[in-house]
Amino acid sequence: MKTKFFLALTLIILSAASVNAQVRIGGIDTDVPTKGSVLDLNNAEGGYVGGLLLPKVSSLTLNSVEAFSTDADAATKLVGLVVYNTATGAEGIYIWTGAVSGENGGWKPLWKKI
Repeated sequence: MKTKFFLALTLIILSAASVNAQVRIGGIDTDVPTKGSVLDLNNAEGGYVGGLLLPKVSSLTLNSVEAFSTDADAATKLVGLVVYNTATGAEGIYIWTGAVSGENGGWKPLWKKI
C-alpha cells in the first residue's frame, strides 16, 4: 500500500515538473526562447542593456586547446569554443576549429584588434 502511494505521488510530482531544453536570459517572463537556439540572450524593451561577455585568456597556443581541457579528445569536443584573447599583438576574438592539420584547424581569429 505504501509503495503504491509513494509511486503515485512520485508520478504526480514528476508530471507537474516543467522541463525546458532551451534557456532565455533576459526578456519578459512570458517570452519563450527563440526556436532553433539553445541560449537566447534577450532584453525586454526599456530593461537592462547588456551583452555577451566572452571568457578572456591571456594568450593562446594557436594549435592547442590544452589550456581548456586535458581530455584526449578535447580538440574534437571543443570545436566552436569562442574566447577573447588579451595578448598584445594578437588581441581579439578567436574560435577553435579543431586540431591543426596544415591550414585547416586551430584557433582562427573572428576579429582581431589592429
